[in-house]
Amino acid sequence: MNLDSFDLAILEIVQENNLRSHASIGEEVNLSASSVRRRLTALRDSGVIVADVSLTDASKRGLTFITSVSFEREDPEIYGAFRKAMRDEAAVSQCYAVSGDFDFVLVVHAESPEAYEQWGERALMSNPAIRRYSTSVVWSRTKFTTRISPAAIEAGSKK
Repeated sequence: MNLDSFDLAILEIVQENNLRSHASIGEEVNLSASSVRRRLTALRDSGVIVADVSLTDASKRGLTFITSVSFEREDPEIYGAFRKAMRDEAAVSQCYAVSGDFDFVLVVHAESPEAYEQWGERALMSNPAIRRYSTSVVWSRTKFTTRISPAAIEAGSKK
């Protein structure tokens, strides 16, 4: 989908607050409410907008762990099985295949260090393809956003 300036402006607004009315968004971007509704429908149908959600504060629900995972060898079948397993893990909120010293980086949530340890033993240590995993505990969060603004990145903006 080719995004025009109206689409980009609408995306900026709904990434900040997707509960705003179509009329309110239209006033800000100089479009009618029905045009905003049609554009949002097209953005959802095309997969540019993948979900409309409420974000929760992870620190109010336990601890966050950043987990780096290394495999014994690079193998598409092993990676595929791991990806599927991580999609099915409720404790894993994010899973990334990465370059560098590790093969995957996970963001994992648990109520306590003990609960994370039990999860790690079950989900990671029991997998014979995993060589090792390393965990960092998140003490505090300096920045968190779900906003994606490629134009700001390209322009060097610090928005």
